[in-house]
Amino acid sequence: MKLHLGKTLRKVRQGKQISLCSLADEHLSKSQISRFERGESEISCVRLINILDKLNISLDEFLILHDSDYTNTESFAKLIQYIRKQYSSQNIDNIASLLSNSSKYNLNPYVRTMVKSILHTLDSNIVPSDEELLQLTDYLFKIENWGYYEIILLGNCVRTINYDSYFLLTKEMLHNYIYSSLNKTNKRIVTQLAINCFILSIDMEKFSNCSYLISEIKKLLDNELNFYEQTVFLYATGYFEFKRSGKGIEKMKQAIQVLDLLGEDKLKLHYTSHFDKLVNKK
Repeated sequence: MKLHLGKTLRKVRQGKQISLCSLADEHLSKSQISRFERGESEISCVRLINILDKLNISLDEFLILHDSDYTNTESFAKLIQYIRKQYSSQNIDNIASLLSNSSKYNLNPYVRTMVKSILHTLDSNIVPSDEELLQLTDYLFKIENWGYYEIILLGNCVRTINYDSYFLLTKEMLHNYIYSSLNKTNKRIVTQLAINCFILSIDMEKFSNCSYLISEIKKLLDNELNFYEQTVFLYATGYFEFKRSGKGIEKMKQAIQVLDLLGEDKLKLHYTSHFDKLVNKK
């Protein structure tokens, strides 16, 4: 499958006004680079990274430029963007249509299970089969390096995967997610999913699991300016303390106040409602 990486490289090189001669060395000749740019030959990943170093562009940045030019509309990231837009508008029919044979998105079995799990949060009558969920969890348990794809699959199946499997998969994700200091998207989503697992663990009174997650989430949030995650974690910590000892009310109140200051009206309403049911028994 041609990925047009060479065309992207030529675009970057010419944009920086750097000649082929400047990139050539004893490992890769001018003619080899030229053929790669024209799509007539391939080069190894190591050679490509070496060229990118000379161009002073990271692999992450290069792939972002490449994706913006050549990723087709059926890509996983664009599918997720589409689902988010439809979900925020509660367009259940548009999401359900993704499962039809006429959809422009060609969904593999794992993504179909994810879509059914998302639909389940809107319509409890729609649910993946036990076999579908088993196939998905088997796949995730075998993953050694969790990328955006695996992280999103797990995150959207929280309500359909049984708790024990969900917690164990969250641990796998925490230990094995792919991190880049230049693109912290994965780390931020992992943090959000860990907090979600923490809250679910509190709901189910799995307190030893909660203690583990608190430790891991603190590591994720260390030296990060993620106000949303910090605030939700503050609320969840207060919730945990309240469930265990009746304390933690002030932490929950502080978190709700911060959400108000941040203008997060929907989140404030959500956690205020949770607080009232929990503490005020409303």
